[in-house]
Amino acid sequence: MKTLNIGVIGIGVIATTKHIPCLLNRNDIKIVALCDIDTAKAEKAKEDLGLKDAKVCADYMELINDPSIDVIHVCTPNPLHHPITMAALNAGKHVHCEKPLALTYKDAREMVDTAKAKGLKLTSGTQWRYNPAPMKMKEMVKNGEFGDIYYVKSSQLRPRRLPAYGVYTSKAGNGGGVLLDGGPHSIDLPMWLTDNYDVESVYGVTYDKMKNFPEANDLGPWDPNNFDVEDTAFAMIKMKNGMTIYMETAWATNLKQEAIGVVAEIGGNKMGADMVGPGFMNHVRTTKVVDGKLTTETTKIEEPVNMNQYDIDHWIDAIQNDGEPAILPEQAATVVRVIEAIYESAATGKTVFFD
Repeated sequence: MKTLNIGVIGIGVIATTKHIPCLLNRNDIKIVALCDIDTAKAEKAKEDLGLKDAKVCADYMELINDPSIDVIHVCTPNPLHHPITMAALNAGKHVHCEKPLALTYKDAREMVDTAKAKGLKLTSGTQWRYNPAPMKMKEMVKNGEFGDIYYVKSSQLRPRRLPAYGVYTSKAGNGGGVLLDGGPHSIDLPMWLTDNYDVESVYGVTYDKMKNFPEANDLGPWDPNNFDVEDTAFAMIKMKNGMTIYMETAWATNLKQEAIGVVAEIGGNKMGADMVGPGFMNHVRTTKVVDGKLTTETTKIEEPVNMNQYDIDHWIDAIQNDGEPAILPEQAATVVRVIEAIYESAATGKTVFFD
């Protein structure tokens, strides 16, 4: 099996906590280059993560133009996802691009179509679907246990967990706010659970009500004067088969949610299910009629799954075996289209209809 040479562009939190550590658990890859405009940050990651042979550079085109590199991981701020990915694909490299795939559906489709035309692999990073609880719920869906599913809700209302570092609160630097951070997970999860990405319409609203209240944030205080993005978003997504998805995501609220992550619930005419409490990643609660009585049971899924490693393993395996990555690029593109529609709906107050 070939050893894949990998270059990572953007050496921030997602690169150093997900991409690089999970890649290093593989024996068929070598991280040969780290790129960041702040080369000191890249040098520190090189030392901390034991990447003694990796080169460090500030210009991502050095990695793009390096013929020895097979795979590029794009972990930069969102506005750079499309140009870097396109440059890498056109240079013949497979690309794992962090979520969101792009800022516009047009750009996302260009990325997907280019990868397909060139016979290259492309994926994105909505790995929250790969926890024990949603994977169990997905199995229940496949088994028909819910009956006719007509309602799915996803929720990620963080009490005070806004990423105050980097460019998250800058529209120019990040492209948007929470819709581009927690939003891709919250939109993807219900669609993946039901294997339904056929959207009919989107109605959305956004808020920036919390920007002047930076106190008690888990990830440090933010600067209200450098905050021109949404901190909260809600959307009603109608699917072409009649199913409704309700999505809510927020960086900072005055609401208590025990799960600091994306949770989902499914409503069908035979059964409903949701993810429960602090152990939400591996607990599923079901409600259905048993022997004439409405019965609720909670099941703990014992089989461990590391969502980040799952994503990276299936990504590298897809390249090595010419298969499909866990997160299909077409799915990631649809998520971008929904995000774009939420912004449009929030700005106009109107429902956005898809073709």
